[in-house]
Amino acid sequence: MLKNTMRRTTFFIFCLFFLTSLHGQNLLETVKSHPVLAWGGSDVVVVNDSSFLVGVAAVEVGTKKMSALRRVGMIKAQKEVVTFVNGADITSSEQMSTQETVIDTNGRKTIIVKDEYVEQIREDSEGFVRQMQPLGFWYEEDRSVFYYAIYKHLTR
Repeated sequence: MLKNTMRRTTFFIFCLFFLTSLHGQNLLETVKSHPVLAWGGSDVVVVNDSSFLVGVAAVEVGTKKMSALRRVGMIKAQKEVVTFVNGADITSSEQMSTQETVIDTNGRKTIIVKDEYVEQIREDSEGFVRQMQPLGFWYEEDRSVFYYAIYKHLTR
């Protein structure tokens, strides 16, 4: 009796895992071909009559290792979801300065002009994204950009 129960439980867990991974794979392929999410952002996606809240981050690869790409991707994807759900307050400031220096060396004057432009953008957003699960990742064709997706199944 106990042996049959263990077999049934194991079979049930296997089926659940298999169906979940198929469902997740369909969702990931839908996200990768989505006109907006394929490049980053957040939206509600419907797959097989189920709705999902999805966030996608775009991270420049550079010299980052996979662990850093995943960590930064997760944080940026969470930010995308929070901004999508709750909105954000964005403030921007710009500063431009010009510095001119005249150097006189034995009667020979040299003028050095230095222009500096600084733009600061700050975004404040609030919300929760702890229930979001990793969906998957992919790269741009030239592997210069890493995309990381998270999701949450929305219940009706």
